[in-house]
Amino acid sequence: MELLQPWMMWGAGAVVIPVIIHFWHQKKGQTLAWAATRWLQEKDQQQQRGIKLDNLLLLILRCLLVIVLAFLLSQPVINWLVNSPAVQKIHLVQPDKFLLDNFRFELEDAMKKGEPIYWINASPEPVKSLEERPDGRTVISTTLQSSINALSKDHTELNLYLLNDQRLAYAPFIRVPATYKLHLAANSKSEFVRNYLELPAGKKVFVNPFNQLTTSLALDKTVPFQSAPVHQGPIKVLLDFRNALEQQTVLAALNALSEVYSLVFRIDKKPDSDNNYDWILTDREPEKILSQTLYVVSGKLKLPTVSNVIYTDEPLIPQAAEIVKSGQLPEWLGELFIRHFKLDANLFPLSQKQIDRLFITTADPDANQPEGIRNALFLLLIMLAGVERWIALRKNA
Repeated sequence: MELLQPWMMWGAGAVVIPVIIHFWHQKKGQTLAWAATRWLQEKDQQQQRGIKLDNLLLLILRCLLVIVLAFLLSQPVINWLVNSPAVQKIHLVQPDKFLLDNFRFELEDAMKKGEPIYWINASPEPVKSLEERPDGRTVISTTLQSSINALSKDHTELNLYLLNDQRLAYAPFIRVPATYKLHLAANSKSEFVRNYLELPAGKKVFVNPFNQLTTSLALDKTVPFQSAPVHQGPIKVLLDFRNALEQQTVLAALNALSEVYSLVFRIDKKPDSDNNYDWILTDREPEKILSQTLYVVSGKLKLPTVSNVIYTDEPLIPQAAEIVKSGQLPEWLGELFIRHFKLDANLFPLSQKQIDRLFITTADPDANQPEGIRNALFLLLIMLAGVERWIALRKNA
């Protein structure tokens, strides 16, 4: 038997409450003089000693009520009632040398056991040898999600081997199967010199020591920066959407970014061939991809091939995209902005709280469990409560 919410069994400790109440009602009362007692001889009066267990059945019923309620809330699952197939372990690995060195023993052991191992890619690639690591591949959230979707099947345990840094949070969340394990490694040997942007009026945009995007007239003296900005002047943005609602939604998100971080965007709503854009947000396939431009292409179910082109498989409107409906679109665009200009040179590891919030399971682990067990317990609880009330009313206890 397995309990899906085992901590609820602590509620069974409340069984002491009816016991305490029971004995409290039987404590020695105050002696009251009564006229007829003078006819009774003292020798005929017997002293009662010890504990008198009146209404013992009622006490047992009340204790059972508390125990059954705690057991019901702990969501028991009797495994022998269900013929569960064997769970297959699948390992999904980020092709990074530091990560492989950290988990070499676990991965080599999995290979000996014949468990499938894949490199993270939009189409996961089977690992033939840990020494033959793909080169020049940037793992981003969309690539990771595509790999997880391709390998997530029923009765599998997905083991994820990832570098723990801020790049994991470029997406608002990562959906994982109900049965998964995270193996994270934080690389402390990251770059220490950071990039920054210089906007009009001498404003500097950079990531401060608390890993927050900041706009100021002066750089933080506690952090080493590059000698020259990676970009000067306003951020040139092209919004080229055929859907007017999507155009309006993305424009509102950019305005929110501009207001919060004092960013200076110069936004065009029609392409200008004379402009070299820093950021293009569109629902059209780019005809030409420039390395210095960040592309966000919505409504295109396509596998990413370069790190500066981000595809979303749904339009960026509240009716279709959860990221818009939840109000996280400005935050997500801000993370893409930081990554594109490499402002986060120090890739700080995510905290446990951030990791728990980032990885969301796609199914409730007890969704496929039989409901008969919980229904029987609920029926037993009702019956016990009914019998307890019937006896209590009869005995006025």
